[in-house]
Amino acid sequence: MTKFMDKIYKNYIWIIIILSLLAYFAYRVMSFEGSIQSAIENPQSWIQLLFVIWINVNMVSASYDGATNKGLQSEEFTLADELNNRIITSVNNEMKSFRDYVKALNQHELITMQEDYLFKVGDKTVEELTEKELKEYKKLKPVRHNIYGFNLPLYYEMTKSGQVNYLASIKKNQGKRAKQIKKIFSGALFGAMTVNMFFMIENVGNAFISLLIISVGLLMTYVMTFIPQLFKFKYDIPKKVILKNTLYNSYIDFKNGKHILKKLEVKENVSDERDDKGNN
Repeated sequence: MTKFMDKIYKNYIWIIIILSLLAYFAYRVMSFEGSIQSAIENPQSWIQLLFVIWINVNMVSASYDGATNKGLQSEEFTLADELNNRIITSVNNEMKSFRDYVKALNQHELITMQEDYLFKVGDKTVEELTEKELKEYKKLKPVRHNIYGFNLPLYYEMTKSGQVNYLASIKKNQGKRAKQIKKIFSGALFGAMTVNMFFMIENVGNAFISLLIISVGLLMTYVMTFIPQLFKFKYDIPKKVILKNTLYNSYIDFKNGKHILKKLEVKENVSDERDDKGNN
């Protein structure tokens, strides 16, 4: 199953293209009879539109939740979650020291990029740069390590107030009544749509074509929702945890004195120095 899903992920854009072509073909074989105005004034048009919207919304919910559950159970996510939890346990005990290290690391990245640029243009000093080179030098954008959310679990729920709740209990029959009420409305909708089914046998062909188009659209919705969500857990999140682990390991090495970061020195503005020399 895993190899199959990997193949789908690698080729899912082609699956979407093929499904799009099938949907377009189904659309082209249809013939629209009547006017736009008559379609707008016909209540059945609005019922069909609402039905398609409703079923697509439910398809998104089902595929999203299905992919999330599948991703949470994947081996890749499980290993990443275990590693992330070990990092959280450790970094929470020394967050201030870790933040200070990241600030110094960002300065180190800037200095390293500046030195690389000076070497690239001829191993010059800042004072020896041309006006064009100096502008490029000042616009350098080094790697910046952003550790916001570094100590958060990989999968959690946050309230609108920004509070993370850790209550894991659930009451018996919790939410059951609300689901029953929702089913009353959905059942009434489907019931109303099938009242005159036996009296409209001649429309079976048109109904089948409509169902085909809706099904292709639902399949496209499923693929476009399920695949990215699943591989967020299987690939994107594990890769980010590996980067997080690399950063934290570099902090441990720094704390143990295994490597030293370059510090940012305060220098006078080069352009001002040039102006002063020109005036003298």
